[in-house]
Amino acid sequence: MKKDQKTKIKIIKFKIPKYCVCPTCGIRQKFRKKREHWKTVKDIDFNSSILLKVRIVYAKCLNPKCQTKSFRLETPGIERYARATERLKGEVVAGIIQDNSTCPRISKRINRCFNTTGSKSTVDRWKHQEADKYKFEDIIPKLGFKGIL
Repeated sequence: MKKDQKTKIKIIKFKIPKYCVCPTCGIRQKFRKKREHWKTVKDIDFNSSILLKVRIVYAKCLNPKCQTKSFRLETPGIERYARATERLKGEVVAGIIQDNSTCPRISKRINRCFNTTGSKSTVDRWKHQEADKYKFEDIIPKLGFKGIL
């Protein structure tokens, strides 16, 4: 990040639903808020570095037989425990795949182009998370490779 630029902070509050579904018991119920907290997440911006302050909301499960007393509502574009948006991760992984670049080079590129930070370890972790979504048997036919590996 360039030292003369200021970091922008955007506050994101998603609409709270009237009804929600508990992931454990699967019962649709009226929304009752348990707690909330704010999370700081990095995002892509071409002009200056940007941080999103995202409200994370937890709901109570009203089913007395359910083992889960509270659960987190899904936040679009942000995974649980993530400190970067899906858009930033997708841009990094696309840079690795399309350009066949190394992790340190991609790390420098996101710093230079998108005004955000990301260490080579973080870039490598995002690359492995994306690779774990696919099976080796599914990738080989798409490459069109025929022969002995």
